[in-house]
Amino acid sequence: MAEVARIGGLNHVTVFRIYHDKTKTIELETINKLCYALDCRIQDIFEYIPD
Repeated sequence: MAEVARIGGLNHVTVFRIYHDKTKTIELETINKLCYALDCRIQDIFEYIPD
């Protein structure tokens, strides 16, 4: 988590909350930075699951 935060320029608390499913919303800028840090596409980290 620390490495992802460092590479993506994100706050480590933000990454911690996302990783531990403690957040209800994620800003598009944060998603962009996560994809950059993880070298992936948005489809690689998010999945739509209908209710």
